[in-house]
Amino acid sequence: IIVPYSAGGGTDIISRKLAQGLGPLLKQTIIVENKPGANGIIGTDVVAKSDPDGHTFVMVVSTHLINPLVTKNMPYDTFKDLAGVTVVADSPLIFVTSSTFPAKTMAEFTKAMREKPKTYSYGSSENMTKLVGAMYANAEKLDMVSVSYKGGAPLMTDVVAGVTTVGVTSILTARNLMNAGRLTPLAVTSAQRSAAVPDVPTMQEAGIKDFEITQSYALYAQGKTPMPLLEAMQKAVNTVAHSADMKAALAEQAAWPVAQPVAEFHDRIKREAAFLQDLAVRINLQGD
Repeated sequence: IIVPYSAGGGTDIISRKLAQGLGPLLKQTIIVENKPGANGIIGTDVVAKSDPDGHTFVMVVSTHLINPLVTKNMPYDTFKDLAGVTVVADSPLIFVTSSTFPAKTMAEFTKAMREKPKTYSYGSSENMTKLVGAMYANAEKLDMVSVSYKGGAPLMTDVVAGVTTVGVTSILTARNLMNAGRLTPLAVTSAQRSAAVPDVPTMQEAGIKDFEITQSYALYAQGKTPMPLLEAMQKAVNTVAHSADMKAALAEQAAWPVAQPVAEFHDRIKREAAFLQDLAVRINLQGD
């Protein structure tokens, strides 16, 4: 399993926990290898060019479907050179600001943004969180500056310091600083509140209509991998994902198991790709 992001992040942790469960089930040694870079494109390209024998997979997040919208000269075709296996888990994103910023709710924060246009900024660490930040600014018709970071940790450092006004990130990335009282959580992006931060309202509860988007952790294989091999892996992933150990590990990442059948995932890919493409056009999302 290729993880096209750095070691120690949410995708890496979930992949390694999944591998621990898959090994005994498949009676095979599962190797997890990190190949970070270029918003996941470098590691994903390895799988796109691998043999379609059902032995090489990649674990990606939702940025995978945004990359072809904002990246010129992609080394692979996202929809032909890769075949979806299943979404292992879904997780909400969260908007956070410095505890020193006067706003303590999303409504108060939005009011502050309107009062001083072009003064404030939203920070992101990859294309998915960049899109979600732009989605908020567009929905509320705010004039905010987009600031891109190479990782969640430096983004959180700048949000705490007030260098960047609000950060869009995973609950895991922000949790320690929220618990330490250095970040104020404003809202989560899912339709329901997260069990990891039950006191934090959703964007919809905060009054931002139809705002619902989650981060997915999804497993793909090479595009020409036979369907029986995809289905066999999906069944194994489903067993592991819904085990008590994996559910506990996912809860630590503020995520929940999905592991839907292959055909259902392929339908989801089509829906999400169309949604993200339309959204990217509407908010004029640009690559870095």
